Amino acid sequence: MTCAPKPVYVPHSQGGLNLVASRGDGSTIAIQWDKAYPSTSNYSLMYNIYFSSVLEEVFTDGVKYVAQDDGYLNACILDLTPGDTYYFAVKASQFDTTWWNTALLPDGITDLKTLPEGMLLSDITADDLMVPVSDIGLFPAYGVVQIGVELLRFTSKDIPTSSLIISERGFFDTDITFHDTDGYDGYVIRDPLVKFWKGFEDDNRKIFQETTNFTFPNVAFTVLDGYATNTDKITVDESASDNSLADFPRYDFVGWHRTDPVDVVDGKCIGTYIGGEQFCADGYLGVGRQTRGIPLNEQAARRSEVLLSTTGEEVVLVKRLWEGIRCPCVLATVERGASRCTKCFGTGFITGYEQFFNPRRSDGRILVQFGPAEEDFKFLDAGVESHIIFDCWTLPFPMIKDWDFMIKYDITGAEEYRYEVLNVTRNTNFLGNLGTQKFKLQRIRRTDPIYQWKAIASTALIPSTITTSIGMMAGPGSTIIPHTHDIVINEGIVSLSQVNQTTSVSEGHNHEIREGTVQEELDHFHTIILP
Repeated sequence: MTCAPKPVYVPHSQGGLNLVASRGDGSTIAIQWDKAYPSTSNYSLMYNIYFSSVLEEVFTDGVKYVAQDDGYLNACILDLTPGDTYYFAVKASQFDTTWWNTALLPDGITDLKTLPEGMLLSDITADDLMVPVSDIGLFPAYGVVQIGVELLRFTSKDIPTSSLIISERGFFDTDITFHDTDGYDGYVIRDPLVKFWKGFEDDNRKIFQETTNFTFPNVAFTVLDGYATNTDKITVDESASDNSLADFPRYDFVGWHRTDPVDVVDGKCIGTYIGGEQFCADGYLGVGRQTRGIPLNEQAARRSEVLLSTTGEEVVLVKRLWEGIRCPCVLATVERGASRCTKCFGTGFITGYEQFFNPRRSDGRILVQFGPAEEDFKFLDAGVESHIIFDCWTLPFPMIKDWDFMIKYDITGAEEYRYEVLNVTRNTNFLGNLGTQKFKLQRIRRTDPIYQWKAIASTALIPSTITTSIGMMAGPGSTIIPHTHDIVINEGIVSLSQVNQTTSVSEGHNHEIREGTVQEELDHFHTIILP
């Protein structure tokens, strides 16, 4: 066979696919490839598209679609199976325009074409110039077909006999031989199909992998929960407990226990009775205002708060999102996102976390007591890593959950490390009321993407809330959802460029703010409205 001329690329290192991406509707994958050039001016180009759900069968399955050389270097493959992984390849192919016209090939999906093929209906000898083939209507008026290793050029077709009229056997110096309907050609048994020839292809072997998944506003169907909704199905809804404890009364520091216990611990006062009744029966805050029978859960919570004020450390609590808009990194076959994704940080939901602002403190932080812990250094392939796990406890409010993380600060106010909540043990007080929360915190290595999550260190001196402009988010069924987000800042913020945090959650998602600019999410954006 004469040496086959092949398309070329500039530079030569390029060629074939350069992008494969799911469109997020569960059945469409978009592909993109490099531009090729014919080796001589006598040839024209087309691009042969291969794909299969089995890696080893990408090329053996044959050409699935053909893209004409009309300036477009991309296509969408439709009607794929949701959740399946596919392997793709694209090869540039060149041919003489006198051999065939790609516009006459059968239509495929969108603007793509297909290469027709049919079964050989009867045996042919090495001299036959009529090839009976099934599905004769699929073949164009002229072209080149391949049977086994032989190329046959045809210039017309006879519809009544369902035959291709051959003008040249052994086209391009291929071996002329007989062909049986079982594929035998005198040497070996080959594929018995009569296939339209794919042309002179390049040598690239690039194969890209992609999975058909669902992203917003398309929603994946699962047997477990049907069509997914913005509802947390993983953790217990403790909002009622949080609401009931958020405003428990502070320790009054009047009457019998009017001295601040912090002063007692510091040695400024001694002999002060801490505890007892609320208010006084004969003075101070008014006769008859003495209160007994204070709810024990409130007493326990506020006494714990007093204890934490002396032994606890201030930390910023960042709560993991358990509901919201799915991140594009979540595959249809798994429930969580990519561990190093910087859009969801492994949670599977856009932005991943929401900062908690403690309404009981002006700085928005919570108090946590850290128990003594051993710090160890582990020698890993990536280098030396500091490993430490703290046993901690805090108040029953706010509710701490597994996978939340906390930001700890050193004595100078600088961020020390970020710590992941590994597990939580909740005590139950009287009558089912929740008590102290105990949990373990594990130090997160500084190379983890979670350090890129923007948090505001303190809302002191006086926190205030501002809102964003109205954003228009695309919803299911081509609907438009107008909405805004709240932003908690402090009076130390004097310009928008100082705002680096996230907004509140609204319509199942929030936005990251970088130097006062609200980052685009889900194809919409907001601006900050100053009071």
